[in-house]
Amino acid sequence: MTKFRFATALLALSLTAPAIAKEAPSSFTHQGVTYKYTVTNISDTRRVIEGVATPGNTFRLVVSGGRVYGTSNGVPVSFSVEEARGMANTGAPSVKVAVR
Repeated sequence: MTKFRFATALLALSLTAPAIAKEAPSSFTHQGVTYKYTVTNISDTRRVIEGVATPGNTFRLVVSGGRVYGTSNGVPVSFSVEEARGMANTGAPSVKVAVR
């Protein structure tokens, strides 16, 4: 779940970034892991977030059409922008439970 949290934090940060072609590298530290990344605006509706987690591995996230997809530490990730925004605001993952 930590990987999901960092991905949502990156997404929340990238959504507030100005619309420029490519930003200078940014970084933050969460639970002892430092994340360094860049955000590249492909179009008005598509962004690519790429970077490295130290210690850890690389990640690449694509934000498009209200969805985020890509890889983090070689593991595929996919979630909605709204899930990421909610996670960034509360700091806790949302849980969906089926009810009969």
